[in-house]
Amino acid sequence: MKFVCQSSVLRAEIELANSFASSKNSLSISSNVLLEANNDALTIKASDQKMGFSSIVPVSIMVPGATTVYCEKLSQLLKNIPETEIEVSEENGNLTIKPSDGGDSFLINIKTIEASKFPEMMQIDESLYFSLTQRDFFDMVDKTSFAVADEDSRHFLTGVYMEKKDDNLVLVATDGKRLSYVCRHFEQNIPDFIPAIIPTKFLSLMKSIGTGEGLFSIGVKEGFIFSEIGNRTIYSGLIQGPYPAYEKVIPKGLINTCVLKKEDAEKAISLISILVESKSKRLYIDLSENKITFSSENTDFGESKQSVPAAYSGPDVRMSFNCQLLLTPIKKMDSEYMKIMFNKPSSAMIFTSEPEKDYLFVLMPMQIQ
Repeated sequence: MKFVCQSSVLRAEIELANSFASSKNSLSISSNVLLEANNDALTIKASDQKMGFSSIVPVSIMVPGATTVYCEKLSQLLKNIPETEIEVSEENGNLTIKPSDGGDSFLINIKTIEASKFPEMMQIDESLYFSLTQRDFFDMVDKTSFAVADEDSRHFLTGVYMEKKDDNLVLVATDGKRLSYVCRHFEQNIPDFIPAIIPTKFLSLMKSIGTGEGLFSIGVKEGFIFSEIGNRTIYSGLIQGPYPAYEKVIPKGLINTCVLKKEDAEKAISLISILVESKSKRLYIDLSENKITFSSENTDFGESKQSVPAAYSGPDVRMSFNCQLLLTPIKKMDSEYMKIMFNKPSSAMIFTSEPEKDYLFVLMPMQIQ
């Protein structure tokens, strides 16, 4: 095998592939990346058996062929060579990288494992793919993925749940204390698919591969999710288990409503959080007519309080929240005003934009002490 390409082109693909290769055992074939040169294109593949990556980039091929090489080391080496055109060749169990102009500024030899030992990659029928706008889907991921659980005992809550609802796409995440929900309509047609619990690592890698502009494709088949973004295809095993009936968690018929500027809430919570108790992170919210007051407990460091205007005409109430759990979803709202809806200060509450859009957040208050 022998081909010529720009070092930056190969570096970018190998760096992405390294996120999908296994890092547990450097001697395992799953720690290697497959390089397959044929028909003036280089196909690059990596898989740790749970996730997979492949991309196709144009190169100038002199001798077709295929081999595998330890992905992490190759990535590190490519990061440390000059931006130049390189010649990559494989012979007698070694991959050689050097300047294509015959210069001697660098020479790399790295051992290989034959391509025939590389595992089969998962595949999906093209008919199962559907297209979405990157910007909208990635925004949905931002608004939900932070709310997943990080406890192994509730493995099915460690991913983002995706389903089709009517003609809309729904993403949901919850850790049992909070729930983040987006139901969004896309101009593109969304076919019926099997609801899926998607690992957050896969969603993060999808965003890193995407540009945030234009369309990408996504497809679900039993146990796996696939995505095509440009010249790259990635896939991951899905999280198995029954997802909670999330719609039952979203409270209905809420009678009390408070509307305030989102920026006011952000600044007040950020200020109060500096002096909250470090373990409980308890923040108090007091609602009274046309005013909302944020405050902390009196701790060894002191206490703080800030009141801001709010449109509220219900009974005076005091609520308590974990300030960290409250601040993140408020920052995700893309509106000038936000709304808090509740029945009583001890029951689940909804936080959403005002006017309401397609995103809401459900949070259980802490017990008042």
